[in-house]
Amino acid sequence: MFEPRYIEHRGVRILRLQVSGLSSSEVVSAAEHIQRLIAAEPLRSVRTLTILGSWLTAEGAEAMKRCALADRPYVRAGAVVAPVFWRVVATKLRALGREDLRFFTDEESALDWLATQ
Repeated sequence: MFEPRYIEHRGVRILRLQVSGLSSSEVVSAAEHIQRLIAAEPLRSVRTLTILGSWLTAEGAEAMKRCALADRPYVRAGAVVAPVFWRVVATKLRALGREDLRFFTDEESALDWLATQ
Protein backbone atom coordinates (compact mmCIF):
# COMPACT_ATOMS: atom_id res chain seq x y z
CA MET A 1 0.00 0.00 0.00
CA PHE A 2 1.37 3.40 -0.99
CA GLU A 3 1.36 5.98 1.80
CA PRO A 4 3.34 9.16 1.11
CA ARG A 5 4.19 11.13 4.21
CA TYR A 6 6.06 14.22 5.27
CA ILE A 7 8.90 13.62 7.68
CA GLU A 8 11.37 15.95 9.32
CA HIS A 9 15.12 15.43 9.13
CA ARG A 10 17.48 17.92 10.77
CA GLY A 11 14.66 20.42 10.97
CA VAL A 12 13.78 20.15 7.26
CA ARG A 13 10.41 18.95 5.92
CA ILE A 14 10.81 16.13 3.38
CA LEU A 15 8.16 14.24 1.44
CA ARG A 16 9.00 10.52 1.76
CA LEU A 17 7.69 8.45 -1.15
CA GLN A 18 8.11 4.71 -0.62
CA VAL A 19 7.32 3.07 -3.96
CA SER A 20 8.26 -0.48 -3.01
CA GLY A 21 6.42 -3.77 -3.19
CA LEU A 22 3.77 -2.37 -5.51
CA SER A 23 2.29 -3.96 -8.61
CA SER A 24 2.52 -2.16 -11.94
CA SER A 25 -1.00 -0.76 -11.63
CA GLU A 26 -0.26 0.35 -8.05
CA VAL A 27 2.87 2.17 -9.26
CA VAL A 28 0.73 4.01 -11.83
CA SER A 29 -1.80 4.95 -9.12
CA ALA A 30 1.01 6.02 -6.80
CA ALA A 31 2.49 8.27 -9.50
CA GLU A 32 -0.87 9.96 -10.00
CA HIS A 33 -1.25 10.43 -6.24
CA ILE A 34 2.26 11.89 -5.97
CA GLN A 35 1.57 14.33 -8.80
CA ARG A 36 -1.59 15.66 -7.12
CA LEU A 37 0.09 15.88 -3.71
CA ILE A 38 3.13 17.81 -4.92
CA ALA A 39 1.12 20.12 -7.21
CA ALA A 40 -0.75 21.35 -4.11
CA GLU A 41 2.50 22.78 -2.67
CA PRO A 42 4.15 26.13 -3.47
CA LEU A 43 6.58 26.26 -6.39
CA ARG A 44 10.16 25.10 -5.63
CA SER A 45 9.27 24.20 -2.06
CA VAL A 46 9.21 20.40 -1.90
CA ARG A 47 12.14 18.18 -1.01
CA THR A 48 11.39 14.60 -2.02
CA LEU A 49 12.90 11.32 -0.94
CA THR A 50 11.77 8.62 -3.37
CA ILE A 51 12.52 5.03 -2.50
CA LEU A 52 11.98 2.85 -5.56
CA GLY A 53 11.82 -0.88 -5.05
CA SER A 54 8.82 -2.06 -7.03
CA TRP A 55 9.24 -4.21 -10.10
CA LEU A 56 10.01 -2.10 -13.15
CA THR A 57 7.51 -2.31 -15.98
CA ALA A 58 7.20 -0.06 -19.00
CA GLU A 59 3.84 1.20 -17.73
CA GLY A 60 5.12 1.95 -14.22
CA ALA A 61 8.31 3.56 -15.48
CA GLU A 62 6.38 5.79 -17.87
CA ALA A 63 3.94 6.84 -15.12
CA MET A 64 6.82 7.75 -12.78
CA LYS A 65 8.56 9.73 -15.56
CA ARG A 66 5.37 11.68 -16.33
CA CYS A 67 4.91 12.40 -12.63
CA ALA A 68 8.50 13.54 -12.13
CA LEU A 69 8.40 15.87 -15.12
CA ALA A 70 5.04 17.36 -14.08
CA ASP A 71 6.33 17.92 -10.54
CA ARG A 72 9.50 19.68 -11.66
CA PRO A 73 8.28 23.25 -10.90
CA TYR A 74 7.35 22.33 -7.32
CA VAL A 75 10.45 20.37 -6.33
CA ARG A 76 13.39 22.10 -4.71
CA ALA A 77 15.49 18.94 -4.48
CA GLY A 78 14.85 15.26 -5.08
CA ALA A 79 16.77 12.29 -3.74
CA VAL A 80 16.27 8.82 -5.16
CA VAL A 81 17.23 5.58 -3.45
CA ALA A 82 16.85 2.81 -5.99
CA PRO A 83 18.31 -0.36 -7.41
CA VAL A 84 20.17 -0.19 -10.71
CA PHE A 85 17.18 -0.89 -12.96
CA TRP A 86 15.26 2.13 -11.60
CA ARG A 87 18.36 4.33 -11.84
CA VAL A 88 18.19 4.00 -15.62
CA VAL A 89 14.77 5.68 -15.57
CA ALA A 90 15.92 8.33 -13.09
CA THR A 91 19.02 9.09 -15.17
CA LYS A 92 16.81 9.75 -18.19
CA LEU A 93 14.75 12.16 -16.08
CA ARG A 94 17.89 14.17 -15.29
CA ALA A 95 18.52 14.45 -19.03
CA LEU A 96 14.92 15.67 -19.51
CA GLY A 97 15.32 18.56 -17.09
CA ARG A 98 15.17 17.12 -13.57
CA GLU A 99 18.69 18.23 -12.68
CA ASP A 100 17.59 18.44 -9.04
CA LEU A 101 17.57 14.63 -8.75
CA ARG A 102 20.44 12.92 -6.95
CA PHE A 103 20.94 9.19 -6.57
CA PHE A 104 21.84 7.41 -3.35
CA THR A 105 22.37 3.85 -2.21
CA ASP A 106 20.93 4.41 1.25
CA GLU A 107 18.18 6.47 2.82
CA GLU A 108 20.29 8.15 5.52
CA SER A 109 22.71 9.67 2.97
CA ALA A 110 19.77 10.87 0.89
CA LEU A 111 18.12 12.51 3.91
CA ASP A 112 21.35 14.20 4.95
CA TRP A 113 21.79 15.64 1.44
CA LEU A 114 18.17 16.83 1.27
CA ALA A 115 18.55 18.62 4.61
CA THR A 116 21.29 20.79 3.07
CA GLN A 117 19.29 21.81 0.01
